[in-house]
Formats: sequence, C-alpha cells, structure tokens
Amino acid sequence: MAPVIGGIVARHTLVRERPDMVDNGRGGVEADFTNATPVDLTGWALDAGNTVADLQNRDGASIRWTARGPFDADVERHDRITVFGEQCKIDGAVVRQPGPSPRTSHTILLLVNWEG
Repeated sequence: MAPVIGGIVARHTLVRERPDMVDNGRGGVEADFTNATPVDLTGWALDAGNTVADLQNRDGASIRWTARGPFDADVERHDRITVFGEQCKIDGAVVRQPGPSPRTSHTILLLVNWEG
C-alpha cells in the first residue's frame, strides 16, 4: 500500500492566507485579512466533503473538502484556505495525525465554504 501523502496522491496545492488578529473593541480579537499574503502550500491530497450532523444543536456542517497534507504544514485554525479558486475556512482544529514514519504522518483540515 502506498503512503497516504506521497507521489501522485498528494498533487494539489492549497493557498493559505493568515490574517492579522485585531482588537474588536469588545474585549476580544477578530481576523483581519486586509493585509494577508497568499502562500502556496504544496503536497495535499483532497477528498470530497460530506455533511456532519450536530444532534445537540440540530444543525449540520457541510464539509466541502477534507485535505491531508504534510505533518509540518504551516496552517492555523483561523487561516483562510483557497482550493480550486474557492475560499474556505478550517472547521474546528488543525489535526496533526502522527504515523509510524514521516511519510505516513500528516495534517488534516476539514474545510467549509468561506462566508463573509
């Protein structure tokens, strides 16, 4: 079996934009993408998304893409990710999945459509 992240499987490039975190005037911070610089992130495998039901709140999140990339990928939860020209946000945490070797260790992103 081929490694999860390697060769022809991980052929996609994502674009990451990291915002400045600014004071929102209410004691918190919010993301400001005004000066965000796009950075290419290579070596990602993409799977079509699905819907994740939230039974407690009676709603669902429509996952657009599941992206698996390098374990040490420079991504953070508040980053904006562009896939095939579509802007997405990371749903939940950035997951670092360790494996028995560097070739089988990877980062997992659940991406939903960007709104705003």
